[in-house]
Amino acid sequence: MLRQRGSRRFDLFSLVLALLAIGLSVTLVYQITVYYGDGPLPIARQAPPPPPAVGG
Repeated sequence: MLRQRGSRRFDLFSLVLALLAIGLSVTLVYQITVYYGDGPLPIARQAPPPPPAVGG
């Protein structure tokens, strides 16, 4: 394969890997700050039951 000097091609695979690494890092930092943060842990609550169906 002949390559021309001075013309660099944009590497899409490297960009995808970099974005993947950044996304995983941000997610991991978020999970750590939520778990070890100062505030209470966010806990999901059960939703109230739906109203009874009226009519038919």
